[in-house]
Amino acid sequence: MSNLSLNQGKSKGGDPKAELSNLSPLVAGMRLTYKVVVWLFAIGIMLQVFLAGLALFWNPGQWSSHIGFSRVLIIFPILILILSFIARLPVSLRLHSAGLIAVVVLIAVCANLPSGMGYLSALHPVLAIILIGQTMNIARKTQSLTKAN
Repeated sequence: MSNLSLNQGKSKGGDPKAELSNLSPLVAGMRLTYKVVVWLFAIGIMLQVFLAGLALFWNPGQWSSHIGFSRVLIIFPILILILSFIARLPVSLRLHSAGLIAVVVLIAVCANLPSGMGYLSALHPVLAIILIGQTMNIARKTQSLTKAN
């Protein structure tokens, strides 16, 4: 069997436009959905930081909003990971998507530590900064996934 027949189904040179044209409508749609969900998660993280600011600087009763909204935000990284497989994204993006879940779990653990472990609890906002950075990195990398031919 010649190399020509082996390579017929593969795009040459890693051209993103050629790769996009070879995608099924389902995969292309899931890539767009992935991109939208990642951006919604980034906006949600910013809203979560705003709610924490409200509780710190305005009304301590707002902590319930911050805690309640965190239960909604946990859905996004799980959905992002699932979509990364349906959208047939590169392994690096799948790993970054799984990393979002890991950081969210660490944030939850830090928030629920006893007060005697203050130094570890203080990692909660640091991990939130890492989470927004990682989410924005994923959002930036998904820009080329949905560009039209």
